[in-house]
Parts: sequence; structure tokens; C-alpha cells
Amino acid sequence: MPYSCRLFLLIGSVAIVTAATSHAQTLSSEGRDQKATHDYLFDTFLEGRETKFVGSGRDRGLKEVTVMTETKEIRHGDEVLLPEGAERVAGLFRHFSFHGDHLDRVKEVYVFPFSPDKAPPRSQQVKDFYRVQMPSIPLLDEPPGRMKIRFLMKDKEASCRIDDLVFIAQRQIPPEFDTIPYRDLGSELPRQRVEIDIDTDHELSIGGTSELQRGRWFRMHETPGVVDQSFERWAAERNFLPGRGAFKFNPGITRAWGNWEPLKERADQPGAADLSFFDQYDAGQRHRNTIAEFKTIPFAYCFNDWPDFMSVPLVGRGTPKVEHFDDAAELAAAYVEDQIKDGGFTAEWWEVKNESSVQSEWAHHWQEKQGIDGWGLLADFHNRVADAVHRRAGDVKVGGPSSAYMQLQVKDFELYRNQARFIEETRGHLDFFSHHFYENALMLGAYERRGTGYSNYLLGRYEAILDMLRAHMHKADNVLPILITECGSLQNGRQPSDNWLRLLAWNAYLTKSMQRPDQIDLFVPFIFLHMSWNPYSGDAAFTPKEDRTRHKTIDDFEPTTIANYFELWRDFDGRRLPVEFNRRWLDVVAVHDGNRISIAVTNMGGRQIAVDLSGAAERMGAVGATQTRLNYHQGEVVFEPEHDVDAAAIPVDVNETTVVRLKLDQELTPAKQLVMQRHYATATAVKSQGDPVTFDVKIGEANELASARVVIGVHRGGGLTQPLSVGINGTPVAIDVGDAAEFSEFFAPLDVQVDPSMIRGENRVQITAQPGTTITSVQLVTFVAK
Repeated sequence: MPYSCRLFLLIGSVAIVTAATSHAQTLSSEGRDQKATHDYLFDTFLEGRETKFVGSGRDRGLKEVTVMTETKEIRHGDEVLLPEGAERVAGLFRHFSFHGDHLDRVKEVYVFPFSPDKAPPRSQQVKDFYRVQMPSIPLLDEPPGRMKIRFLMKDKEASCRIDDLVFIAQRQIPPEFDTIPYRDLGSELPRQRVEIDIDTDHELSIGGTSELQRGRWFRMHETPGVVDQSFERWAAERNFLPGRGAFKFNPGITRAWGNWEPLKERADQPGAADLSFFDQYDAGQRHRNTIAEFKTIPFAYCFNDWPDFMSVPLVGRGTPKVEHFDDAAELAAAYVEDQIKDGGFTAEWWEVKNESSVQSEWAHHWQEKQGIDGWGLLADFHNRVADAVHRRAGDVKVGGPSSAYMQLQVKDFELYRNQARFIEETRGHLDFFSHHFYENALMLGAYERRGTGYSNYLLGRYEAILDMLRAHMHKADNVLPILITECGSLQNGRQPSDNWLRLLAWNAYLTKSMQRPDQIDLFVPFIFLHMSWNPYSGDAAFTPKEDRTRHKTIDDFEPTTIANYFELWRDFDGRRLPVEFNRRWLDVVAVHDGNRISIAVTNMGGRQIAVDLSGAAERMGAVGATQTRLNYHQGEVVFEPEHDVDAAAIPVDVNETTVVRLKLDQELTPAKQLVMQRHYATATAVKSQGDPVTFDVKIGEANELASARVVIGVHRGGGLTQPLSVGINGTPVAIDVGDAAEFSEFFAPLDVQVDPSMIRGENRVQITAQPGTTITSVQLVTFVAK
């Protein structure tokens, strides 16, 4: 949590100095190139073209540009040549789209020169609109050739009409070039010293264990047997495991990929699948081909894209029609049962529908005017699939909603209320809840953007959202594990800044998640070993070598910059130790293993820091300190293998996650435990009108507390510009709001240590906040020494 002194050190007053203006820092070579592209877009390419700008003031930016407006009749195999310069600016956009007629007839498109033999995924397709994800732009030594789009139709004799082609940005592109991604943030200022102390007398127990449980955290977005065993061995050597994959009924089993007949609709029951298909289909081939180590580990799978004959046409990626919910559930259950029979095992966790919180995945959303209750139907469908799978495979866990777009504060917390309702209406059916968190494109330098519209999760929003959901689970009497089955960045490309955003996001989400083993059972970043369908994706650890046409084993590929994610974390493991520090926007996880202590540090603040571990090192008789770094420096992502450092001044840059180790001359054996527990008030998302609001928190036994903290989730547009007034059981508590006034939208936990003597079995927390503030959750975190 960003407002934490970690366990029992009282928060003091630490001034955070914001980064100086960009002219004090050097723009990288990539930055200079990107500025030239940006200037070309706004000064030249947009001239005479229709554009759409969104936002106002400093948040105003380009969202869409109509690249061409020319009505064309398109037949199977036709190509459309884009205007000159489109290839130069394409990488700045997330999607491209067409308006026209009969666009539902399009099977797929290919994009030259960026993706000539792999069709990028479409995100929306109806009769008069078709939107496709912009393919990853390969690293090129020379300027690319003109862009062109090749159309393939579902029926080779069919045709469609296009009236335009539009480039669409993920987030609006500001007219003024953004230098933040291309600078060493904070490098113009001296490092600030941050002391971190480690309690070696106790092990920290969270969720009933002191073990880090490495297998929960160090995963990749792969399932067993999908890639060649040579890749799996490479990952296993670095102690990484398969984490999660997606299974698409269409086209996974609706097209013939082997010596079997595709799945068909039942002749006697339209809309239902002919389940005799599984008599001749081998659902376990991949699982049998995985390495031995991966045949016994739990992983997650996600259903998606139900067959066309039972789904809503075009909208929602194979969303089953309401009248075919049971047919879809039985198909899912039959697949799980067959996979166990054919391969010997299946996923431990099955998600019902990928990212079903958004309409592009669940077609029934946002149709209230038609009398359709999208979230009610979503809960109902999850329940039916869970019940069907449990009947056929009782040990398999089923859950969801595999949420995307976790901006739960939107529309005055309407999105949160949808999630809360889902928790309530799936009670007794689901075994877990799952969610996805992504940093938007152009969101490097979170802290530097705090007053200019930073809207992602790594400045406290991630923790605040998880706390809201957990608190409501307690209210609904439906407390289930959370799975983070995707996280990362939405940045296209493989330039240094693109790779850096991915890496800092994976690392920061990881260190934050590792502190919640009492809540999170699985954490899977969106990183692949390689991606056959998008071979040059920036999310792949390996890309094909250009000097060969066959690409199967790892020798046919070359590692990318992000493969160093595996190296940074390859042997981070052990038993947890309590840590304490006095710094905002810092996360620290410490473990011991034999005669060494490993410490992961993530710095999401705006200043480069020098971590001082000398006090702890001296007290425990450490014989040396080392550091492993994966960082952005002078325009490049740099990996520094483990090397000796001064324990009194360990460098950690802005947005960096680093791994530090203290070497001991003998094995560490703490004799005691410090047991941590979180206790939530069940009231959530309570809007303040300036009057006191009361929250009740029960903790059970309160006589043996070593220390305690109160944690208050807070949201306010325009920042928190007045202090919170907090009382616990009638005793005032001073809580430091720090830099909360500097945010254009503040959404994060605030916390402070409290005297354990004021904590009772039943506690009343009274909070007075300025109007417009929403108290998103309230909790007491207690520590008992044993």
C-alpha cells in the first residue's frame, strides 16, 4: 500500500519534491525520433483530415483521425492502399476501423508491411462498423513501405463496402509532445536517502503462512504444452510456471485443425452443441506434451468465443444467447471433462468468460433501455457454467468475471456497484473472482502525471480497489480468493519506452500483489514465452530469428529485452520478514532463505532514492550486499546482473523495481512470528457531504496486539485538499494526507499506525472528510507477536 510505513513504524512528515521541468533532462534518441513523428502527425498528417479531439484544457488530445474517406466495394482478397505517411504514424494508435455496409461479412484483415501473415484481432464487428487492433510494429532499420490492408471475406463470393478508414488512439494524444517516457525521471535532483529496517527476530505471517509461496506469483501467460518443451525448460530453469491461457471454442474446435471433425450444432436441437464431438476429439494432446514439471502444477484457463450457432451475432466475442445459456454451460463442462480424460489433468481454475465486464466481450451489457439486465445475466451465466462444471469435475474451481477496465469509480462508482452485485448474485456457485489491471499507453511517469490526469492503478488505485472488493465480500458473506489473471501495459511497440512501461507495470503489480497472499491466490502478468499469432509482440520474451524460416525450438528464436523479467526474479523466494520504512509510494517485500535475505523494492514516487539497509545489515552481521537491476537509463532498458553494492546507498530510480540481497555468515532462524490480519468494515463507497460518517470494524480478540494500523480508502476528484478527521472508538487519530492535494483525481489508501490499546473487539471508526470525498473502504490491520 502506498501510504504505509510497513507494519509498525509511525509515519512522519516527509516532503516529496516533484521532478523538475523536462529541460533539465536529456531526451533520449528514441524520444527525439518520437518527437519528429509526433510533430509530423500534428503539423503535416492531420492537415485536411477529419479529426476527433476529446478532453479539455491540458487533458485535451487527439482521439481519432480519419485517414481516408473513399467509398470502395471490397471483395475477397482486395487490398486498400493507405495514404502516404499512415505507416509513419500508425504506431501512435491502438486500433483502426472502417465504417461501411455488410462489414459483418469480413473474416479478417492483414496489415502490410507490419503484419502480412497474421491477422490482428478485431475488437468490434457489426454490419456498418469494423474495428481491429493495430498490429505490433516490428523494429525496422529502414522506414517502412506504404501501409495497405488486405481483406478476406467469410464467403469468398461475398463483398462489402467501406466508406472510410479511421485510426483510433488508446488514450488521447496531446498536441504538445510528451517527454516523460524518454527521460531519466528525477535524474536532475540528488537521490533521497530512504532507510529500510528488517525485523529478523520475527517471521511475518499473512494468510496463515510465512512462506512466500513463489508458485503463486512467478507465472507467465502460458498453459502447459502450448509452446515447445525447449521454451518450457528455459522458464522452469528460472523457476517460472505456466499461469493462465484462453480457450476459444470458436475457432478452437469449430474448425478442423487435425484428424477430427469440427464441433457442429445438434440437428435435433438448434443452438445446442453435438457433444458426441468429444468421442473423437483429443482435448489432452498439448497437456501430454508438456514437460514433467508442468504436469502437476495448478494453472488457470479461460473460456471464450462460444460457437456462432449459440451466440449473439458479431457482438461480444461469442456471447451465448440467453436461451442457450444451459447449452453453453454443458459445452464448457463437457470440454473440461474430456480434457481430464484425454490429458490426465485440466486447469485448477476455469474463468467463465474473458473480460466479461465490457460489452465487447459480453454482448448483453448496457442494454437497459431494451429491458436487458447485462450484469444480472452475467451472474446467471457464471452460476450455470459453474454448476455444470462442478457436476462433471467436482474438484475444478470456476470463477470470474475476469474483469477488464477496473475503473470502478466511474459514473459515481456505478462500475463498482456492478462488481458488488456480481459478488452477491454468484454466492454459493463460484470458487473465486478474477480481474485484470493494465497501465494505459502513454502512462510512464505516474507520479509526474499526478496532477495532469493520471488515471491508472499504480499510485494506490490498485490497492484501494482490491480493498473495496474484499470488504464487500465480507458484507455479502462470500469471501473468495482473487486471481489477477492479466496485468501489464496497453502500449504497442518494442521501443525502449514501450518495453519499460511493460516491465515497470509487471514488477510494480507483482510487489504490490505479493503483500496480499491472504487475498490473491494467483498472479499472472501478460507476458508470453513467444506468440505464434503475433510473433513480434512486445509482450513476448522471444521473437523469431530472421535468418531462418522454421521457428519451433528456442534455438530458432532470440530473447527480447523483456526476457530479463525472468532473470530479475529467477530465485526470489523464502520466508517473509517484517520490514519498516517511512516513505510514500514505496513497496518492499523481504524474505529469508538460508544465509541470505532478499528484498524487492518498488519506487513509484517521483524522486530517485538511495536505499539505506546499513542499520539492518550491521545488526544482523551481514557480510555483503548485492543488487540486481532492471531499469531505464539514458534511453535504454538496462539489465544489471547481481553485483556488489554499498548497503548504505543502494540506488533505486523512479518506477524501478530492484532486488537486493544481504549475505549472512550463518543461516537466519527467527524464533517468533508476527501475524498480520486485515479486518474490514462492510460499508463501502460512502459519499461524504462533510458530516461525520461511522464505520464498524470487528476484529475478534484484541488483547494481544503488538501494533495496528487504520487504512482508509479515499477517492476525490480534484484531490484531497483538506485533512481527514478520524476517530477510533472516540479517540482522535491524526492521519497525514501527504500529497493527496496534488492529484487531479486522488484514489488511494491513507494509513497510519494507531496505539493498539485503543483497539477493541468491536470498533467504531468515525471519519469526517470534505464534500465530494468518497470513503471507499475502511480496515484495521493488526499484528500479533507469537
